[in-house]
Amino acid sequence: MAKVIFTPWKEHAQLLAVRGQFYPAPIYDGPDMRSKACATVGAWKLRGNLPHPVEATALLTDAILHDDARKNSIFSIRATYSAAFCRFVTGLVDSKLNGQRKTMFQRAIDLGLPASFVELRHEATHRELPSLTVLRNATQRSLEWLWDYYWAKTDLSADMVPGVSEPGVLDGADDDVEPIKAAVRSSFEQLISEEESEPPRKKRRFQQSVSSASTHLVSVCKSSSNGASMLAQVIVEDSILVPTERRIGDSMTETFSKWDPLLQMLAEGHPSVLAALAEEMVNVLAFSGSKNLTSDPHLEGTYMWLDHILRSPEWESRGRLLSHAYILAVCKQSSNHWTTLLGESIREKNPSAAKVSASRSKTAELKQTDADLKELTKFGWETVDSWDTRPLGIA
Repeated sequence: MAKVIFTPWKEHAQLLAVRGQFYPAPIYDGPDMRSKACATVGAWKLRGNLPHPVEATALLTDAILHDDARKNSIFSIRATYSAAFCRFVTGLVDSKLNGQRKTMFQRAIDLGLPASFVELRHEATHRELPSLTVLRNATQRSLEWLWDYYWAKTDLSADMVPGVSEPGVLDGADDDVEPIKAAVRSSFEQLISEEESEPPRKKRRFQQSVSSASTHLVSVCKSSSNGASMLAQVIVEDSILVPTERRIGDSMTETFSKWDPLLQMLAEGHPSVLAALAEEMVNVLAFSGSKNLTSDPHLEGTYMWLDHILRSPEWESRGRLLSHAYILAVCKQSSNHWTTLLGESIREKNPSAAKVSASRSKTAELKQTDADLKELTKFGWETVDSWDTRPLGIA
């Protein structure tokens, strides 16, 4: 017997029409229809059974349309962005509450949602509102992610659209995931085979191969919004950075020297690769099912890689690409031998590292505040150079 599906739109063509208004084709040169799309989604919301990705797209888009300093205050713009982003993330991670109990970070990983989104949601909810620069960037990334996660699949017939038929179907599994992983694996397999076949005197040729491989991998990452995440998953799943034959206590110096150039080229060509890789590695440490954590050579090697990337001089210039706050949050929420060591390494060996994220956020906030104040002066606002502090009622 056919299953009855209830949707807030009458025909599937209506959903495709709204999609075209949210994501117009590159050749489209007509009027901006995003406001109309948001209004349509608002009407659908009243009918019920509205998929969360559709609502989230409307909220995020509406926040972008609200971003006008001539009509709205800077604070209200930041608040609107934050509310839309938090509802987008929370609605996704909470949709997996039925069944096995997991943390928000674990549910984000299951969905393919960048873990940095969860950290930014936490910051916007429990700390100071992020700066406009951060919020604008996160909103744009969210809309790109929603396209791959939901909208790109709506070309299918209505009964095949994920997330409409029943809860839990919308799992974020993209059709292009396996081809991306296959391309990444092929590139690494070729690079490893060349490295093993080259005699020591011809290592220069291998260095050229590393450069060529990095160019190819960067292009693969840029071909999809999930490219960086897929690359990081392959690196971790295939134990590319941690030799399978290593034993507990073995040095990783030679391994660092071997893979540092490629990883740094990838981070230079596609900055999100480094953040995705660090998130994947810290998740391995936090959510490992190993029964012998302290004597697991692979976990030790993963920890050493994270420690190397976070604290070595070779990676210092690219440290800004990482979220120390996220790593510390995972270490705190999923405490075990390796996460405890990693957290202590960040806090004890470099005490200021635990405050790097907060200080950077504060610096960015101050810079954004200065920019906002300059913007307000265009509309007749002025700032007071000095404040006279005295009790109320005293002239």
